[in-house]
Amino acid sequence: MFMASTMKELLLSVHGIEMTFTTNSSELAHSVWALLRHFHRDTVAAQPMRMEFDAIERRENVPVWISSSAKLLYSGSGLAIDPDRKTTWLCDIYADNGLVIADFHGEGLVVIDGDSQSAQGYLVRPEAMAPDIRVSFVHFAMTELLKRRGLYTFHATALGHKGQGVLIPGFSGRGKTTSFLSLLRAGYRYLSDDHPFFRVSGTRVEIFPYPLKINVTDHTVSFFPELREAPPSVLHAGVPKSYFHAEDVYPGPLGQPCEPSVILFPEVVNSSHSCLEPLSKKVALEMILPHSLLVYDAEVARREFQALVGLVEQADCYRLHFGRDVMELPWLVTPLLEKRQARRGN
Repeated sequence: MFMASTMKELLLSVHGIEMTFTTNSSELAHSVWALLRHFHRDTVAAQPMRMEFDAIERRENVPVWISSSAKLLYSGSGLAIDPDRKTTWLCDIYADNGLVIADFHGEGLVVIDGDSQSAQGYLVRPEAMAPDIRVSFVHFAMTELLKRRGLYTFHATALGHKGQGVLIPGFSGRGKTTSFLSLLRAGYRYLSDDHPFFRVSGTRVEIFPYPLKINVTDHTVSFFPELREAPPSVLHAGVPKSYFHAEDVYPGPLGQPCEPSVILFPEVVNSSHSCLEPLSKKVALEMILPHSLLVYDAEVARREFQALVGLVEQADCYRLHFGRDVMELPWLVTPLLEKRQARRGN
């Protein structure tokens, strides 16, 4: 799986874009393997994109300095996954002499070099980090590099059904994962629980799998007997959410790349029945933009926006008023796909 040396190496092909990941941290290597196992390859081309992450003992060991002329592009923070919900990282992102530098302060630093199509990261004691935290830095670096090759992602769940794609963007508490599971258990194919890829292919937009573990709250678990009754070896305890792998609960092949057919924007309502409200393309685009990732390069941002416009234009868009009939959602969604298929057939 990894090279038998101090440096661990993982070879990847992410929907045709070849990459290497190397690190001197065994813990980080195994976490990244779990994150990206579906993209593992035995060989890659001579000049792949490169990610290298070094584990360091202290922030003072980072050999990169941000210049006084660097432009601050973003400043924010994240929340820890421990019970007290303390802020776990601070992040300032700079444009500095052609580089994008993400300064995570006490956690480390990541440098994106678009010209050389490479990322260099320095993480302070990654072995002491929760696995989700340490792989988030690699996810950041990978998605930043992939954007420069026209492969984008955004916050949504995604499924495939008979060659058609269903996207469900939504913030926490809106019913995104619950609606996703309702369709998955009905035979829809798994694409991603949180970060589907998409790109322009010719004149059309396609969505691609990014299979991740599925995080679920106790409330979501309560709706589905296969999760309520799942053993700890399948439904793993986590904080604040539990998680499982789709193939352990819903056997079936991973979904294939497909065109987006339906976009659902869920919101939970106090009603016995769910219903759909058609949305205009303009409203749907306004609603999907907050779920796209921040972009720090003007040309990359322009191309990604055009891809999002194309995605919304291709799909039928609805607000899903998600009621208490959780298990009945396929009865609402599948006819939408069948009608689209019939229109295309004509």
